[in-house]
Amino acid sequence: MGGERASTVRQRLAGKICAICSRGLPGPHLPGEQRCTACGGPHIVYMCFMLRSSWYCQFLERDLKTPLPRKVVLKDAEEVLQMAVRGGARMDTEKRQAFDYAIGMGRGGVWLELTEEQYRKLKTSTTPP
Repeated sequence: MGGERASTVRQRLAGKICAICSRGLPGPHLPGEQRCTACGGPHIVYMCFMLRSSWYCQFLERDLKTPLPRKVVLKDAEEVLQMAVRGGARMDTEKRQAFDYAIGMGRGGVWLELTEEQYRKLKTSTTPP
């Protein structure tokens, strides 16, 4: 008879709780309905990139403290953009301008929404020690 509480709706639409099971989601809270990983949602990962002799990319868990073992080295900035787009980075006009600015500075980062397979590949290290 009763519907969903208004506070629950606000939290769900703010991306703070799972749209399916109502479990709390770790930050950062992206607006809109989100799913937890148990309910089939994407894995949120932060990709940091830095220009050395090539573009060095490192990946961090959602807490921004836990590094994933795989590191990637890319030749040019276009490859960094392609990797971000394949990783599900939301590139609206504002975020694309921020991304271009970061590339111009030689360092920056972007949030990725990875599939289960993409996330599994990042969890395994294939780079030489």
